[in-house]
Amino acid sequence: MKKLLLTGVPGWLTDALLYSLAVDPPAEVEEVRSLVLPGGRIPSLPTSRVRFSLYAGRLENPLDMAAATEGCDTVLHAAGLLHVRRTTDWYRVNTDGTRRIVEAAIQAGTQRFVFISTNAAAGRASCSDDLMSESAPPRPLSHYGRSKLLAEQIVLAAPFEGVVLRPCMFYGPPVPARHVEIYKRILTSRMPLIGHGNYARSLTHIDNLVQACRLALVHPKAIGQVYYIADEPVYTTRRVVEAMAAALDTSVQFWRLPALTAPMAYYGDRALAAAGIYWQTLHLVGEANWHVGVSIAKAQTELGYIPLVTLEAGMRRAIQWCRDHKLL
Repeated sequence: MKKLLLTGVPGWLTDALLYSLAVDPPAEVEEVRSLVLPGGRIPSLPTSRVRFSLYAGRLENPLDMAAATEGCDTVLHAAGLLHVRRTTDWYRVNTDGTRRIVEAAIQAGTQRFVFISTNAAAGRASCSDDLMSESAPPRPLSHYGRSKLLAEQIVLAAPFEGVVLRPCMFYGPPVPARHVEIYKRILTSRMPLIGHGNYARSLTHIDNLVQACRLALVHPKAIGQVYYIADEPVYTTRRVVEAMAAALDTSVQFWRLPALTAPMAYYGDRALAAAGIYWQTLHLVGEANWHVGVSIAKAQTELGYIPLVTLEAGMRRAIQWCRDHKLL
């Protein structure tokens, strides 16, 4: 890995990964190139022996992809859409955009291609004790999850060393606006809780994900594999919110909603999706009663992945970052 291309810069994961590569660069890395949208930038980085460069382009443009991948022996593809207006946007960017950069990487002679997917590509578990594993057939329940699963298949079918990481919901600094709003709600009012709140939830602290990315970029056993990446252990919805409150030095007041609220929202979300429409709030409520705990045993065994940041420590870091930046 002499020349690495990162897509999705600036971004939650890529900003953290760039910082990690600047502070502690792998011995063989000479250049890290960032693909940014026109007018984009890379974050301020510490002085490093590695050369950091950028290329402005769009996934929709094959010529941009050819220029961005030229000379890069390794690609980490993190660019994608999570929340959209139209469901077709997911396929346009997450699936077709991945296809274009994969085609460009093949022409450029790229040796390894790491794709950042999502646990949504696999769907959900049947119960809290049923942890999702890589050996189970994926059954995505949303257009977002399906767009990512199709992208996974494109990467793994390509004639290079393809690797797929499926992280769960990110948390940790730099904290996005939607998480800041949750913290503010905990401080000022009641937090909605559907049903009992004991639904299995795997989360991924950003530092844990950076560690997994660095392993996936170089580990020989990663070739052709899919890995769930998350903290350990599996949490519950209630525990996650309570950890947020503890980091805020307060107690949470729940606004209890019937468990039936979630399936009603899910079928409403499906009806809108059939018309090509996406409503973020309805979509998130529709998933609120899902069990989405994952097993990280494969990543631990094959890659040596060790999630070092716990939920409580991770939430404290996130809250402190928000306070340092005058967001709370």
